[in-house]
Amino acid sequence: MPKSTTKSTTKSATTSATTSGPAAKPTPPRRLAHIARRISAQDADDFQAETTFGQAQDLAADVRVGPVLAMALVQDAFKPADLKRLAVDAGLAVVVAVPAPDWVDPIAKALSQACEWGDLVKRNGLNRLQDKPETGCESVAEALGAGQNAIGVSNAPERYLPANLTALADIRVEIKVPGPRALRSAIRLATGSRPGPIPPGAGAGLPFSTLAGCIRRGSTGPACVRRIAAASRALTSAGAGLAEVPFFEDCVGYEGEPRRWGLDLIAAVREYRAGKRAWGTIEDRNIVLGGEAGVGKSSFARSLAKSLGMPLFATSVSAWFASTGGYLHEIVRQFDAVVAQAVAAGPAVIMLDEIDSIPNRATIDNRNRDYWVPVVSHILTTLDSAVSGQTSSLIVIGATNFPERLDEALVRPGRLNRVVRIGRPDVAAIGGILRQHLGDDLRGLDLGPVAALGAGATGAEVAGWAKRARGAARAAGRPMTRADLVAQVVPPETRGAEEVLAVARHEAAHCAVGELTGAIRVESVTVAASGPYAGLTRSRVRGRTNFRRRDLDDYVVTLLAGRAADALWGGVHSGAAGQPGSDLAAATRLVAAAHASYGLGDDLVWLGSEDDAMQMVRLDAGLRRRVGADLDALQARADALVRENAETIDALAGRLVRMRVLSGDEVRRIVSVGNPGLVELSAAEVRDA
Repeated sequence: MPKSTTKSTTKSATTSATTSGPAAKPTPPRRLAHIARRISAQDADDFQAETTFGQAQDLAADVRVGPVLAMALVQDAFKPADLKRLAVDAGLAVVVAVPAPDWVDPIAKALSQACEWGDLVKRNGLNRLQDKPETGCESVAEALGAGQNAIGVSNAPERYLPANLTALADIRVEIKVPGPRALRSAIRLATGSRPGPIPPGAGAGLPFSTLAGCIRRGSTGPACVRRIAAASRALTSAGAGLAEVPFFEDCVGYEGEPRRWGLDLIAAVREYRAGKRAWGTIEDRNIVLGGEAGVGKSSFARSLAKSLGMPLFATSVSAWFASTGGYLHEIVRQFDAVVAQAVAAGPAVIMLDEIDSIPNRATIDNRNRDYWVPVVSHILTTLDSAVSGQTSSLIVIGATNFPERLDEALVRPGRLNRVVRIGRPDVAAIGGILRQHLGDDLRGLDLGPVAALGAGATGAEVAGWAKRARGAARAAGRPMTRADLVAQVVPPETRGAEEVLAVARHEAAHCAVGELTGAIRVESVTVAASGPYAGLTRSRVRGRTNFRRRDLDDYVVTLLAGRAADALWGGVHSGAAGQPGSDLAAATRLVAAAHASYGLGDDLVWLGSEDDAMQMVRLDAGLRRRVGADLDALQARADALVRENAETIDALAGRLVRMRVLSGDEVRRIVSVGNPGLVELSAAEVRDA
């Protein structure tokens, strides 16, 4: 680059620097300026046109690689017409935009070595008092008014450089992804060897220091290119373990709004890539995922990035504070670096985990307000530029366990738009998550019963079951069995053998009588304790919304069958009653509703809702007697059915004790044949099982 005719003095040397001085006589070109002209003259592969490459190498031999790389990038970025203007014109305002904050210093240094400037301003946003558009304007005006050239270097020129410099800029230069020409020149100057082909986009998103570190004296040109390519791949890959995560379309557990949003976004990005729509028309692409720990927010982002075919830049907001000691400029630096790298590699996905660590300005106390408000404001302003600026090519996903703690300005339209909540998976989704994590293990096994055992678990817990079950089988030196998986889903049995067998007979009676009468269709049954229940039968009730009296009676008989089994094999106890959701409570509620609410009793009178019916049973002695009489008759019918099918029920109970959980199909196979040939278990056998 040409030399100007001014002498400079440094005003500040921290995060923002300005140089200025009076006009002076031309000074001899410096050594880096010699190198710059060689680079700018033509490609390094044809460097011998003006001088031998060896001579140029001698010029660069005592210069560090970083300045050589910076000069090559500067020369590659400036257009020949701009270089010509700088050579002959005076009083020019120049603005140079760089990819990230860490690029500001090396690029500014290269520019100061290549040319004399009346005013050189470098700002990366880390000095919150000085890096503002309203500061430094007088110095810029003074230099331009004196016929001197003024230049500003920043990762966000409009936000940090003096306002009059950006408004009056005669030349604007943007240094983006390093081009092959600049890299080839820098590599050859540093190593003395030809680098060979350099793929487009090499070095995309890399910090300046990382890029410079890939170019090493004593190395070969091709080796430098390989290091750059490897570093770029590592940075722009979608994150560790992405190859193993499923595509978003194959994920389970995100039913409802999360799944709809993800699929709509994937479809929109495919249209963008097909040239059917502009990126700016994809408006709903930035959200916050809310949900308790373990529901799969990070997995959501990884699978989405895989389906989008985009790199994923994942960072934890809380880690910014932990790793920086809470120093404001370091927090800002980390955030800007993540955004800048993603922008350089875009289109890309950024995941900001634990985003609730960004303080809510509405709840910050007065003592800490002066410290935190600038940090939050900087993050919000950077997000504005990243997600809705003219050059935005990012998809930003925040994640938090506590969406209610977020600053309202963070989730407004134009930033992260809104909160999309991920809940715990239902039983069907648990089965799907299990299948994904089990892979080829337990192929062909109906996972529904096991999933039912784990109802209420998070996706992370479900994944852990599969992992630990596989580990247990591997440690035993055998293939995985259903027992391995069940042992992870429910805790080991601690009850006595007789108690477990009694629970199994109780649940088996529900299943057998329900299937024989057609009142229910069993989905699964288990003897594993779950909350207040010693065992649990999951089923679908026949015609639940359109009961005939016979249907209602069949279902009540099914409910009372467990009590009948208790009486047959040991004696009635309080296990089937006492709680609002117990067998006896449900049976009483249904019979009371038949008389007072459903119009299926002695009188064709509607007296109230099901809740009203139960209240009337307590207060109306006549209704209580009618309900009691019906229950006695239905209990007698349940007793008779259990006695008639005792062998089948006992065999079913034995199988249940062994397996701890059975599918509905297994139950129906046993019930359909009456006696499957399973012997009744002794207490010792139950204990061994």
